[in-house]
Amino acid sequence: MRRNAAVRIFLLNGFIAVLMLLTACNSGTHHDTYTFSGEGEHWSAIYSETVTEEPALAKGGDAYYKASSEYNFQLAYKGETKDLKEIKQFTYGYEALGHSSSQTMEGPVRMESLRMHGSGSGTPNRGQAVITVSVEWDGHKERFELMTDGDEPE
Repeated sequence: MRRNAAVRIFLLNGFIAVLMLLTACNSGTHHDTYTFSGEGEHWSAIYSETVTEEPALAKGGDAYYKASSEYNFQLAYKGETKDLKEIKQFTYGYEALGHSSSQTMEGPVRMESLRMHGSGSGTPNRGQAVITVSVEWDGHKERFELMTDGDEPE
């Protein structure tokens, strides 16, 4: 009888340990980073998005993951930096799944000003959609797409 009780306690402890391990694995916050890049004739760009998923509880007690994201966008000129000083009117931006952004400025254009970053709680891209970049400067227009780089997520 004593041996049966010891076996039951051992099995119960093992079950509890496995249950705790599964709960710990399923209740943590997840972070994934997706990177997109591409180029046109005159411009190139990199877009990086870090998606964070935190466990949450619905009103009915059901568990789910609440997603948020942070993004960074950088545009680069492929020609000589001195050419940027001659630009008088400049607009650039991108369209991604769930959000888009653009900026307009008057010249001269400085490379360090060709960045955007932000955060949101909308639909994260997760590397599933192409990002379209548009650039307009002094009557010229260029559009190109950014695609995911290599194996995603990081």
